Amino acid sequence: MVKQGTHHLKLIAAGIVSMVLMLVCLTSFIVSAATGNGINTNVASNQRVWNLGTISMNYNSYLDDIWKLDFRSASEGFVKEQDMTIVDADAQLLYADISCGTIPDGATLVLWLVQGDIAKSIDVTNLSEPLEYPLNEFENGKVYVRLQINGVENTVSKIYIQYP
Repeated sequence: MVKQGTHHLKLIAAGIVSMVLMLVCLTSFIVSAATGNGINTNVASNQRVWNLGTISMNYNSYLDDIWKLDFRSASEGFVKEQDMTIVDADAQLLYADISCGTIPDGATLVLWLVQGDIAKSIDVTNLSEPLEYPLNEFENGKVYVRLQINGVENTVSKIYIQYP
């Protein structure tokens, strides 16, 4: 009887190289996220905003051009965003029906509208009735609609762009 050895040395070497590359990529991602390099966290930026924090008990949907966001709590300064489209900036309004269940001292909820060089912020922490915001400062096209969460909790929101 002759004992035959299996020669999978090439496969083993490829597996080791793959594992090392995955570890290097994972380590570089973690270091990049921890230092904030290459990650846009500027809420007034015309680019997608990345969060390093967390949001809990989050329900987020965008159906029929209506953005619904409900959450229990979030990290300080956490930003949730949705791209929306302005069809007729002179005639349309942004509607925001937002209620914050728990508002600790100093807590705020800020609605941002960002398009190109235009960045508008509106404090929506204590809305007594739905907000109707004119969009005539903006151009037709994509606009970033963002909610910057600064300590508010148990929040329910419904945001959309529509004709009056």
